[in-house]
Amino acid sequence: MTKTGLKKRVIPIILIDNYQVVATRNFGDYRVLGNLEQTIEIFNRRNVDEIIILDISCSKNNSTLDNKILKMMSKNTLMPFSYGGGIKSLNDIENCLTNGCDKVVINNSIKKNNEFLSKATQEFGKQAITVSVDYFRDKKNYFVYDHSSSKKTNINLYDYLKIINKIGCGEVVISSIDNDGYLNGYDLGPLKKIRKIVDFPIITNGGCGNPKHMEKAFKIGSDACGAGSIFYYTKFSYKDIKNHKKKNKIKVR
Repeated sequence: MTKTGLKKRVIPIILIDNYQVVATRNFGDYRVLGNLEQTIEIFNRRNVDEIIILDISCSKNNSTLDNKILKMMSKNTLMPFSYGGGIKSLNDIENCLTNGCDKVVINNSIKKNNEFLSKATQEFGKQAITVSVDYFRDKKNYFVYDHSSSKKTNINLYDYLKIINKIGCGEVVISSIDNDGYLNGYDLGPLKKIRKIVDFPIITNGGCGNPKHMEKAFKIGSDACGAGSIFYYTKFSYKDIKNHKKKNKIKVR
């Protein structure tokens, strides 16, 4: 379990597909929202503390890391940023970090080879590696979702997280496919148990529609809340969300 008393974090998560910012529902139903460079500029002006950028086109097309996007982000992004998409080797991770990424997000490579995570953390340090875990609910059970093949697996979510916890990483993004894009709130069902399993920070993601949704996740044990659609489809700005947390005596970065 992570240390208590640490400030909570609000993290915009930007999904991109072929250089366009997109919103999704259930990890599908792609809707183009705008240009990546312009979106980053907007978040720069709003003084966002950090962002996570995930290139989902790499997963869909099984393509490699896009150096042009990395260089553009490094040039234009004023806040610390994490990047995921097409990360398949230690060279890819090194390429991200040398091109300005503060953290690298890896996902499907771990399901195929747990040793990859171990080598990555040994080579670059746990603080540089964020693990992304997508999951779905089947009755009362939770299973890992394979974003690269757009298929559900029979890998138990909790068992998978125990493996990741044993190896170690900087933090983990837990994303619900069932709640993704609906703005009805996070899937908080597995959060309390996940908090007992992992020793690193948890970023809850998928379904946030208002500041109260984040507040509920923080109270259960989330260290950070990721969100996308709330910044595009609702009246709430990044500043509004942080002010809401402060009014409710939640320490936020």
